[in-house]
Amino acid sequence: MVNQNLGSGLGIKVAGQPASQPLRDFRSLARHLVSLYATEVAPTGSVPISLPGKQFESDVTEVTAHCLRLGIQTLDTRTTPSEEEVDPLRTIAAQWAREGVPLKSVLRVYHEGIRRGWDMVVSKARAEDLADVVAGSILLLGLVESVTVAATSSYVTEVESLTSERNSAAQTMVTTLLNGRNPVSLARQSGIELVENYVVMGLSVPPYREETSAQMPESVAVRRRIRRMQAAASDACGGAPLALLGADGGTVLLGGRRTEDELSTIVRRISEAAEASVTAAVATARIDRIPSAADEVQELLSLVRHLGKPAGLYRMEDLALEFQITRAGSGRTHLASLLAPLDGLPELIETLEVHIGNDLNRQRTARQLHVHANTVDYRLKRVAQLTGFDPMRPSGLRQIQAALTARRLERARHRHQR
Repeated sequence: MVNQNLGSGLGIKVAGQPASQPLRDFRSLARHLVSLYATEVAPTGSVPISLPGKQFESDVTEVTAHCLRLGIQTLDTRTTPSEEEVDPLRTIAAQWAREGVPLKSVLRVYHEGIRRGWDMVVSKARAEDLADVVAGSILLLGLVESVTVAATSSYVTEVESLTSERNSAAQTMVTTLLNGRNPVSLARQSGIELVENYVVMGLSVPPYREETSAQMPESVAVRRRIRRMQAAASDACGGAPLALLGADGGTVLLGGRRTEDELSTIVRRISEAAEASVTAAVATARIDRIPSAADEVQELLSLVRHLGKPAGLYRMEDLALEFQITRAGSGRTHLASLLAPLDGLPELIETLEVHIGNDLNRQRTARQLHVHANTVDYRLKRVAQLTGFDPMRPSGLRQIQAALTARRLERARHRHQR
């Protein structure tokens, strides 16, 4: 409780009276100030707060009255309030955090009573009061600091708790949907709204490479990275998404249809947060088909890794041929064998891969390989002679592209089996 024995002779004085004199009827003054918030200040936008209902208005009045009482005590005793005396402000700040009141609005309410109360005090000051006015200003700055720290720490703690609860509920929902279990009961309990269709996004994040120190071990740095990724996904999606993220990636479920630009923005934001080039694969599915869609995007991510493709956003249509070839069997083995005549001639394989990667532009291929364009032509003709498939003709190019993909996948399989 705030000390009720106010008016000590040690206190700040203005115009020969205790500086706190104009504030003594703090409850009436608080009601008056709150009416000013609603009718004069809030509509101008200088105080970003509205008063939606009697309960909220009552809370604002109580906060203002308490801040005025703390101000009176500070001026009368020349001491800042104790931890116990600011506890009621912590309680209200946490409550407003749960209700979604912005922190800047919370702090403005807390500061406004102190500021306006001090305006009333110094309006009566005379020249000979300068020393007390300066001393009172310093004291009230200390009060503002105490109030700000109490309110902000309580608000942030509550927000972190709410965020943790929401993330936990979202992760549980993702797990439920990925496992094909009925999500209706969980949705009712958690307040998560389900939709008919989802975009299933699988993410692959490169290993954490940043240097760490004794002050920040790798485990802490990785946890921070994950939190940054979760925050980036939330910002990019316009609210907490259904996400299950870890250090090496994870799954995000996006309700409804999403444009290519929206999906690219989400991947870009997560990449920036992870400080790495993130690869994503997406598939659209009904809510009951999410498990199979999730399996599909994970296969696409694995395919991108095995083929050494650059980070980016991939759909099935981008890798349909390669996806089909991933099915091991005699067909893929046969395709891979089409390039067997090139074994021992790595410059021909490299020229094929670079040339196809450059959309068959021989000049770019020559520059990248640091050879003359005629050398590129010669090597491509050698490929045609040795394999029977001409990479400069559409029919031959299709066979060679498929054979290159099969060859990479077969080699990856053999490495994995060793």
